Amino acid sequence: MANFDALKSMREEAVCPICLEFFAEPVTIDCGHNFCRVCIEQHWWSERGAATCPQCRTRLPRNSARPNCFVANMVENVRKLSLDERQPELRCPAHDERLKVFCSDDMAPICVVCATSRDHRGHFTSPVAEAAELYKGMVRNELKFFNEQMQEICQSQDKEEADIKKLKKVAANLQNDITSKFNQLHQFLRQEEESLRAKLEQEEKIILQQKEENMKIISEQRASFKQAISDLQGKLALDDAEFLQDVKSILGRGSNLQFHKPTEVPIDLSHGDFNVLFQYNVWKRMLKLIKPVPAALTLNLNTAHERLVLSSDLRAVKLGEKQNVPDQAERFIHWHAVLALQGFRTGQHYWEVDVGKNTYWGMGVVKESLPRKSEFKPEPKSGFWVLWCLEEKYTIISSYRTSIPVRIKPQRLGIYLDYEAGKVSFYNTDDISHLHTFRDKFTEKLYPFFLTGCNIDSLQIVHLHI
Repeated sequence: MANFDALKSMREEAVCPICLEFFAEPVTIDCGHNFCRVCIEQHWWSERGAATCPQCRTRLPRNSARPNCFVANMVENVRKLSLDERQPELRCPAHDERLKVFCSDDMAPICVVCATSRDHRGHFTSPVAEAAELYKGMVRNELKFFNEQMQEICQSQDKEEADIKKLKKVAANLQNDITSKFNQLHQFLRQEEESLRAKLEQEEKIILQQKEENMKIISEQRASFKQAISDLQGKLALDDAEFLQDVKSILGRGSNLQFHKPTEVPIDLSHGDFNVLFQYNVWKRMLKLIKPVPAALTLNLNTAHERLVLSSDLRAVKLGEKQNVPDQAERFIHWHAVLALQGFRTGQHYWEVDVGKNTYWGMGVVKESLPRKSEFKPEPKSGFWVLWCLEEKYTIISSYRTSIPVRIKPQRLGIYLDYEAGKVSFYNTDDISHLHTFRDKFTEKLYPFFLTGCNIDSLQIVHLHI
């Protein structure tokens, strides 16, 4: 029995963890675990990302499998020993017969005597070897299923780990970006405050100097008048004869001595840079720090469908009656659409559109080579990155149409394009909520796209003056 247990232990060591059969061309990978060459290669082929060990999940190079001669020899020895030392046969406890028959009703091996007994009459029986082969096949199928599920679990785990890593990286980058942007704003505000304080001190100094000069002039005149008053009061104290001796000179002093007011110097500092609107003025200057600067788009009349009516300033469009228009090569004929005159091949850009009471619209960006005279599927593969609204239902089309949950119906839509990052994002500017972001790789010039199927209200491009 001890020899059998030892053989059983050796057999377990000689079995591949993937196929649960004796190793075939056993190989060892860098983490130290052994597998059949075909099994580990198939496992790695099924993995999308980096190669991993099916047992310990260690990441390792795909070319790390090395032949293991020791395991190959051990397998061969176990095979030989298995032929010489077989497991003691199980016997029927009631009849001391070998268990050669399998009862499918009782799901247990039985002897030939039991198979003919009344207890098993009508039961489905088969030779043990046949039943074992059948159920081994079923177990192998289950094992295959579990291995496939394990691979999905491992792939899902790898994806979650990768997402967590990516999330932390993106969050860290955004934290740095927020810090940088606010440092820039703080620095700007500190500089504006210091500049405004310096201007105020300088203006106060100038006015104060002028006021001090006026005070000097007034003081000098006051001294002269004080002396004149004192002289006149002294004359009035004399007796009549003495008073009249020089009365002519006294009476003439009034025409020679008069008070001259100094030039008026305003002291109101709440004007110019220091008025009640100084915060607004600072804010207007601060808007120059905003990137991207909102684009002042205009519509390209040559691209507009014949039923679209454009405003005189080329900033609004609505659906109207059919018009006689030139057959331009760039004009849409199947879509009630129009492009902006401005296109972008690089950089970051942002614009806003008032949708008003318009109930049917599509807005976003399209590639320059988008066909205008033929039908096409409005999806990114065609060069079409657009958000749709139909009766307050919002959707995007990628490989299929997907609904976009919207908490508040947008009255104004914000569209952000980052060409190098391959992003087109849509925002509801009413509550600054994000609606959707397309991610792709742009290879040609992109143009803002406007489509409307509504004659109730226009789509109005907003010019944000800063």
